[in-house]
Amino acid sequence: MEWTQDEAIAFECAREVITEMMAICTSQISDESSKATPDADRLVQLRIERSNLFRERAALHVADQSDIARIRTNYGAIVRVWREENQAVVANLMK
Repeated sequence: MEWTQDEAIAFECAREVITEMMAICTSQISDESSKATPDADRLVQLRIERSNLFRERAALHVADQSDIARIRTNYGAIVRVWREENQAVVANLMK
């Protein structure tokens, strides 16, 4: 089966946004783990979420256009908000 360039680009973008979501989970796991009293339930939930994202990315196929659109829309919004909230933190750390 052949795909259009737009389909291939959308697929790669969906994979990238899932990877970003996994990185957000990893960051949250690190933040929670570094607390004096980490929330064990939160850590478990974050690890489950990251594992689910990994499986979702592995199972994604370029022909799954509805899933690709959902991923790009839903996860893309989450990543944009996370970046906006965390850019200020990073900028302050670099001062």
